[in-house]
Amino acid sequence: MTAQTADKFTFTPWNATRFFVPLFLQAASQSLTYPLVGVVVAHGLHGAREFSAFSQGFMLMFLIGTLGFGLVTTGMVYAKDRLGYLRFRRVNALVMVIISLLQCALALPVIAPFVFGRLLGLEGVQLEIARWSMLFGLPAQLAFLLRNVPQVLLYNDHATGLANMATILRIILTAILAPIFHLLGLVGWVWGCVCLTIPVFLESFLMDWFARPYLKRLPMILRDGEKASVTRIFLFNIPLSLGGTLLSLSVFMLNAIINRTENGASMLAVHLVAIGLINPVSFGALRNQAVAIGFPQRDLHDQRTFLFAIATGIVLAALLLPLTIPAVGDWYFCAIQNLSPHEGDLARQVIWWAIPFLLFQAVRGHAEGLAAYRHRPNAVLAGQAVFFGVLVSVLITLFHFDVSGHVMGIIALLCASIATFLTIRLGLALAWIEDDPDFPKGPSSSHPSTWPHR
Repeated sequence: MTAQTADKFTFTPWNATRFFVPLFLQAASQSLTYPLVGVVVAHGLHGAREFSAFSQGFMLMFLIGTLGFGLVTTGMVYAKDRLGYLRFRRVNALVMVIISLLQCALALPVIAPFVFGRLLGLEGVQLEIARWSMLFGLPAQLAFLLRNVPQVLLYNDHATGLANMATILRIILTAILAPIFHLLGLVGWVWGCVCLTIPVFLESFLMDWFARPYLKRLPMILRDGEKASVTRIFLFNIPLSLGGTLLSLSVFMLNAIINRTENGASMLAVHLVAIGLINPVSFGALRNQAVAIGFPQRDLHDQRTFLFAIATGIVLAALLLPLTIPAVGDWYFCAIQNLSPHEGDLARQVIWWAIPFLLFQAVRGHAEGLAAYRHRPNAVLAGQAVFFGVLVSVLITLFHFDVSGHVMGIIALLCASIATFLTIRLGLALAWIEDDPDFPKGPSSSHPSTWPHR
């Protein structure tokens, strides 16, 4: 490793920023694809109802896909050498098979009416559109999973800019294809699936191409690396991925309870418009997980990445501050999103609550990365289980006290994020005290390779 390459892995605020910014842009930009595809779907035979059914099908598809939620984090921990990389690739393929079988099973005639009818409340043509949209989305699902392998190589080599470039090109291609499909009359849910899938395969191909030089430089076996079996890597991924499933289920709970408040339809509209801006920034804040893994703690007193997470949370929260200005807020919420002036005022209130939420999302992401690096996936799962439990408890409590529906969601998310952060950090502290009595207590141990490993 050259001195210049080694410097890239040394924590400095600049190196951490160069590593984090592409990750943030990649996470935040993910949500831009689906509104573009919506242009194609909504002009189908059944109009807005077709897009609604299509969205329900893809919502279920993404819920199934959360079974692979923790794969990138798992790869960043274990795919440090060629042996670990090959074993991680086998785990990724195994998860792909499981997700594919489950997605196909839910589309079977004996199961689909229960899932899409009884659970999601669809019927007739909408049920069929949702069912087939989910099934036709399987190629895109597989392409998303395929990109995990090269993505891990790029992340571990701190080449996050290349990974981000592949994602940006996917979005650009989607933005080009959507109006072309519309002009050619290729509309409806089938062409929506095609419009979504082609760019995802391009992204996966480009990421694989970008990662090839890094694969060639991967050492065969690291002397002090983790020699984990395929089974161990798979089991490590399960708690991280199940946590993602719990987070996805929380979306259903939010919408269901807010919709039952006084003037529920209006309150849900305000929540969805505001959260549509907050979520991309929130997902970006969680990328501090990768920063914690990419620049590991040297010892218990090393808080550099934690302070960096706080700084990113403050900066990301500041991105939303202009929307609290009445003129700017009215322009976006009322003129662009078509909310009433009163609803626009309520949406600005949600943005104020989002500022502390984004700060805790950043430090929560850091805590999850720290737990993954310390081989404590159960701490992450515990934190995310607490997230779901606190979210539901707070929502029910606020509903009982007749709190306005427009702020119920963001308050519940804030409380859940705080509880998750505290749970994971407490779990790590107990693990260090009880299980690792020889864990380095000061700067005498200057490199993470000297830490005890499980």
